[in-house]
Amino acid sequence: MPPTVRLRDESEYPEATRKMFELSKQWFNHDFKVPPAMSRVMAWDPGFGGPHGRAMKRAMAPGEFGRGEKEMVAAVVSGTNACAY
Repeated sequence: MPPTVRLRDESEYPEATRKMFELSKQWFNHDFKVPPAMSRVMAWDPGFGGPHGRAMKRAMAPGEFGRGEKEMVAAVVSGTNACAY
């Protein structure tokens, strides 16, 4: 299924957002060649993406479940919702 939003190139974002994309490599401990699609979608609308990002950081903070378990739940929810990201 093709995306329903245009995925913008990293160069289309302001410098502060491009820095955020670089920090996400550390957060995810992965050297993304291009920022993940969902990160680019969320970053395009800071009014939505900012609060969503903060909620994700809270959800992924240390707690009763480990990060791997939380990532697995996120993957299952995404699959259930037929999300390609």
